[in-house]
Amino acid sequence: MALQADERVVLPSVGTFADGVAVAQIGAHGFEVCRFCVNDVITVSNDELCIATKNIYDDTRSITEPSGALAVAGIKKYVARTGVRGQTLIAIDSGANINFDMLRHVAERAAAVCA
Repeated sequence: MALQADERVVLPSVGTFADGVAVAQIGAHGFEVCRFCVNDVITVSNDELCIATKNIYDDTRSITEPSGALAVAGIKKYVARTGVRGQTLIAIDSGANINFDMLRHVAERAAAVCA
């Protein structure tokens, strides 16, 4: 929203599922970096975050939090949307702050969506 408005905006509400990236307003420096460097934005749903979390676990046996799975979910959506092939894409997963209740919810959502 801020990039579309070309100014920092305050969101009226912020979901907490991916709480590591949940902010009501982007910082001034971060916004300026994004204005200069970002040319496209991909949004993902909570279900897509759950699936990415499961994919990361299936591939690496590492458990990540939804915020950590955000980049993987975004790349998966980008590949599906563009059909890109034969390129190296990199996602940085930097979050492992997840409790068992959240992990159970993520596993249940991923199983329901993938069924």
